[in-house]
Amino acid sequence: MNDYDLFNLSAEDILRDDLDKLGDEWRLLRRLSLPDRLNNSTNARVRYAAALDVETTGLSAETDEVIQLALLPFSYEAETGRVLEIQNARAFQGFREPGVAISEDARAITGITPDMVAGKSIDEGAVLDLLKDIDLIIAHNAAFDRPMVEKHWPAFAEKPWACSLRGVNWTAEGMSAGKLDYLGMKFGWFFDGHRALADCEACIALLAQTLPISGDRVLSAVRKSASRKDFLIQALGSPYHAKEKLKARGYRWRPDDLPKGKVWWTITDDFEAECTWLEEEVFQSAVSLPKVEVTAYNRYSQRIWD
Repeated sequence: MNDYDLFNLSAEDILRDDLDKLGDEWRLLRRLSLPDRLNNSTNARVRYAAALDVETTGLSAETDEVIQLALLPFSYEAETGRVLEIQNARAFQGFREPGVAISEDARAITGITPDMVAGKSIDEGAVLDLLKDIDLIIAHNAAFDRPMVEKHWPAFAEKPWACSLRGVNWTAEGMSAGKLDYLGMKFGWFFDGHRALADCEACIALLAQTLPISGDRVLSAVRKSASRKDFLIQALGSPYHAKEKLKARGYRWRPDDLPKGKVWWTITDDFEAECTWLEEEVFQSAVSLPKVEVTAYNRYSQRIWD
């Protein structure tokens, strides 16, 4: 539980006395209303993070561009994972006119039109000022957001990142999907998504929740995942006939039109064990593969391919 509520109304404000007898036969969803403070400090070590979200011209990290950027800073306790103050007064949101057309799908999802971004630009100085005391950037699907912002603003490459989508085993917590709006509904709230700042607010609200099975704070689980050291494995020169075996193990194909492409790859926390599997199941011989460390400073970034 948090010290302060995420909603303007409590269930007791709108329910009749007899409705509580229905028990599990109904659920109440309330509109998210993020306050300026969720918890009071317990004198634990306080750190500062920022939720980030972008809206873009499309889904390609290589060819599409950011049209809206939002950052919402907040403080938290490192030991407990409790979200403390949401710094709404410092929230940043801005439009940016792209160099490519906004796709029809992006316009339909976000409602952002060319007229809304015409002549607009992001104040890089304002972004840098907000980031200077931030020790962690968190996005819900950082694998999409991080490459997008690093193309435009190099300062984002200098910060450690975490992901509230991939940083939690949502399936193990009884969730059938990881989308932000779905997770919000499972925790009892809804929000108007697909606008960058609203998604940042929802991300912070999610980080403040307690996971239903493990009992961990979402933020604690996300930070623990971010602190791991993993390794990029590239199955260079793997035989064509092994592709189904690689796919079944979770390897992904990097197309040949990308830098260091035309290769099956994965991320693992045990480089030696994965090399042994490749030698036995794919190459049938000893191999020497490049070893690329993946940490919070390059995870989800295209820079792991540099």
